[in-house]
Amino acid sequence: MKLIQRLPFVKKPPFVAVIRLQGAIGISRPGAQGLSDAAMAPLIERAFARGKPAAVALLINSPGGSPVQSALIASRIRRLADEKGIHVHAFVEDVAASGGYWLAC
Repeated sequence: MKLIQRLPFVKKPPFVAVIRLQGAIGISRPGAQGLSDAAMAPLIERAFARGKPAAVALLINSPGGSPVQSALIASRIRRLADEKGIHVHAFVEDVAASGGYWLAC
C-alpha cells in the first residue's frame, strides 16, 4: 500500500457540504420528525461554517408541508449563502412537491 504524504504548502482539495432535506416540512408524526427551521438550523449553519466549502448541495426528497417552515428554511439557506459567498445547488431525489419545490428554487 502506497501512502501519499501531504505537503504543508499544498492546499486542501475543495469540498461540497451536503444538506439532506427529507420528509414532510413542518409536520411531525410519531416515529418521523418533520423538517422545521428550528430542527434544521444547526445542520444548515454547520454546513456553511465548516472550512469554507466550495458549494453547498441540497438533497431534497419532500412531499412538501408547511409554507411558513419552507420559507424559514429557504431564507436561512439564502442568507448564509449570500453572507459567505457560497453557491448552493439543489438536487431533487424522488419528489419535491409544494415546499420541497420551494426549497429547490
